[in-house]
Amino acid sequence: MDCRSPTISLVIPTYNRGHLIAETLDSALAQHPPFLEIIVVDDGSTDDTTAVLASYAGRVQLLGGPNGGVQRARNRGVAAARGEFIALCDSDDLLEAGYVDAMQDWLRAHPECNSIYNNFVTFDENGTQADKLSSAPRDFFDGAERSGAFWHGIPDLYQRILRFQPLFPSGNVIRRSLYTELGGYDSRFNGVGAEDFEFALRLVEAGETAVCATPMIRIRRHGANDSSDNVRQVHGTIQILEFALAHHRSAVLYGEAIRESIKERRLSVFNGAFERGAFDMATQMLDVLRPPPGDKKFRLKAMITRLPPLPRQLLWRLSQ
Repeated sequence: MDCRSPTISLVIPTYNRGHLIAETLDSALAQHPPFLEIIVVDDGSTDDTTAVLASYAGRVQLLGGPNGGVQRARNRGVAAARGEFIALCDSDDLLEAGYVDAMQDWLRAHPECNSIYNNFVTFDENGTQADKLSSAPRDFFDGAERSGAFWHGIPDLYQRILRFQPLFPSGNVIRRSLYTELGGYDSRFNGVGAEDFEFALRLVEAGETAVCATPMIRIRRHGANDSSDNVRQVHGTIQILEFALAHHRSAVLYGEAIRESIKERRLSVFNGAFERGAFDMATQMLDVLRPPPGDKKFRLKAMITRLPPLPRQLLWRLSQ
């Protein structure tokens, strides 16, 4: 490793990923130059994760302990790390070859940078999908600077990710001192859909975040993904944005945009919950949709949702 390059520690939280984590670790160990260290935090796995990790003894540092949630697992790993920067990767995702080299090159040339997010592709047994940034709004990077593969100086990034959110934890690089200053991930969001979004908002709020446009991460889609339930994800985002209104300093600047985003997501959750017949959640959204939409289709759904169970079920089936 170039002694002038910022050192990067990799933190991988894992829970019951014995069938997938070896591929993640292999992608990390194949990096050249290498990570300063690779720290795996086993969050109380009950499958064969521990046995798989044993085969990597001497090449990765393992932290075990009872199940406490992914936020605490990430924070434990960062607390044990020695690098100037921390890279995060979920234990079912993969790092592309050249990831460390690209991150170190950028950080060495831009010492003011505090964090980097990376473009990514998703993949499953059916193949690979288009990269995330290919679906970004055309104006997402307006006013930003492009240097090689990296966007930086992105104006109002906090507000921009309210409408399009490409900032995922896998591949995220953070100055360790800033991570500590921010308090890391908030364990109050354990079990909440899109739990990582709250930290992303605080991180971009702190400033000097760059985005690598080259897809350096491969995010695996599979049945056990927490993100596979879109209604749950959007509902979690609502909870996070409500929290942001009360606790993030950027709410002073972007409060109107946050409230509008919450309103749009409440309607999305109502429609998704109604479609699957989850009337408790649909009712919960109806109670807070102010003002409610006035179109006939929405009014019909709202009327059905408010009915007693037996007629509601009958009319709901007829409406599908």
